[in-house]
Amino acid sequence: MERKQMHIMAIGAHIGDMELTCGKVLAKHAVMGDKITTVAMTAGERGCPPGYTPEEFRKKNIESAAQFAKMLGGESLVMDFPDGEVVESEEIKFKLCDIIREKKPDVLITHWKNSIHKDHIVTHKIVVDAHFYAALKTIERDLPSHWAKGPYYAENWEDTMGFDPYVYVDVTEGYELWDKAIRCLWLSTNAQFKYLEYYDALSRSRGCLIGKERAEAFDVDPQSKRQVLTSF
Repeated sequence: MERKQMHIMAIGAHIGDMELTCGKVLAKHAVMGDKITTVAMTAGERGCPPGYTPEEFRKKNIESAAQFAKMLGGESLVMDFPDGEVVESEEIKFKLCDIIREKKPDVLITHWKNSIHKDHIVTHKIVVDAHFYAALKTIERDLPSHWAKGPYYAENWEDTMGFDPYVYVDVTEGYELWDKAIRCLWLSTNAQFKYLEYYDALSRSRGCLIGKERAEAFDVDPQSKRQVLTSF
């Protein structure tokens, strides 16, 4: 039986957040012929290096995110929040709800609820509510309701407080494509923190835990961790 194409949507606070933390999952699904969409609430422009203005770096990051997505055969969307100023509001939740209803992803990925970065925390809250709004049939919008599986919460070095790896995905098949695509992003190889080395090594260590060459780990909502047994 022919496998149905899936659509994976990853929503991060900044360009680079999802590409680094769950980019290997995205790359694996791209290799499998699935559809990929990345959404960034901000362009991460305030991390600009010497020689760039925030406006110039924003443009560069948006172009880089589009190139990363293109290499995966996907699409990149960037919202208009200034870096560091993501604000929780019903307006933005409904805007993201509409995007989910329009794009119809099968799976959503975003940030864990705790972080040292305020934009990550707020993005988590926005995505959780937008996911709920998108799925609720009685919320009338221009497009009909759509339910996506998740959200799954990606493992991020800035979001470690209370993060408990629960789902492990073998990403060996997608690693080579990710390793090429991630280098499109300035952040991956030029920032003071060694992002590429960290997430490369993390995928190896997570892979060891499941007997695979590479893996990425995700947490889920605590309510989803219930197991019902009729007997042992």
